[in-house]
Amino acid sequence: MIGMDHRALIDALIDAAAARFPGRASGDLEVEPEDLRQFCAQTLEGLASEYDGADREELIDTVIAELLGFGPLDALMRDVTVTDVLVNGPHSVFVERSGRLEVSDRTFIDDEHLAAFVQRHVARAGRSISRASPWTDVELRDGSRMHVVASPITPLGHVVSIRRFREQPFTLEQLVELGSLSAEAADWLRGAVEKRLNLVLAGAPGVGKSTLLAAILGAVAANERIILIEDVSELRVDHPHCLKLQTRSVIHGTAETASIRELVRQTLRMRPDRLVVGEVRGAEAYDMINSLSAGLRGCLTTVHAGSVQEALKRLAVLHAEAGGGRPLEESRDAVNSAVHAVIHLEKDTDGRRRVAQILELERSGASN
Repeated sequence: MIGMDHRALIDALIDAAAARFPGRASGDLEVEPEDLRQFCAQTLEGLASEYDGADREELIDTVIAELLGFGPLDALMRDVTVTDVLVNGPHSVFVERSGRLEVSDRTFIDDEHLAAFVQRHVARAGRSISRASPWTDVELRDGSRMHVVASPITPLGHVVSIRRFREQPFTLEQLVELGSLSAEAADWLRGAVEKRLNLVLAGAPGVGKSTLLAAILGAVAANERIILIEDVSELRVDHPHCLKLQTRSVIHGTAETASIRELVRQTLRMRPDRLVVGEVRGAEAYDMINSLSAGLRGCLTTVHAGSVQEALKRLAVLHAEAGGGRPLEESRDAVNSAVHAVIHLEKDTDGRRRVAQILELERSGASN
């Protein structure tokens, strides 16, 4: 097999390693990096003995990155300055640093290479992607969130968006130092946590809602029980009693689907001190708002909206739709009764994410 091309040789090594070290889950390998390196070196002797020195090590490094890391994206996923990795087909990769997008020199070989990368990581997370179900959200091994849209939705084959998160969440104090919120806003948020206000964090995608949410949860007293519901586990919360629940979509089989709405209902039977919904965007708004109206306090969620008023309007519309078409005015009243304050975040032209406005509904005026 000496005459095989570079990519075919890599594929042969990957197949051999997958057969030698099968893992418990699809797409997984149970092997230490050094053991995999030794196995690849031995296998390479039989496949293509002319590879030696730097070429051999580069080839083996590529295989290890494919199987145990993130393939061509491996260096980007180790770069702590990178917050987002955006793959627009095999030959176009962008990264975000300090709130600004820039082109990366990292690329995939072809559509098949990118598809294999996607399938491997989606399978590891116990999910699937296909023409029948052409999008999915998964949590990667390092805690990043990967969203994939595939054919026929996009002509590019696969579009991959990876949101990366800090190992240790920011505190409110650190966000003040970074200029993401003022000292006065941080003090107000600490007071809101202590007074158990129900808070909604609003803003466009990528403005720092999840970052601020995690920082606020870090200020919750240690003797309180937080139950956090997410589609994909992405929030890192520095709190001793934070229980995470994650949704489950069932395409085939008899298992029960676990939607955010169903998890909100289940949470109410789990003695929560604080209910946290990572993002409200559908029918779960009805159950969450009704739960808050019934007396659950100190709860938090995020919503995509361009202002505090748009956030309240969106929650009311979602509540009305999920309530079987109830009058919108009743839903507005329910939202205004349940929500105590809305915090709006935005991203400046220089890429800095910051709290732009805090509107407390139970008092006149706003804090900035």
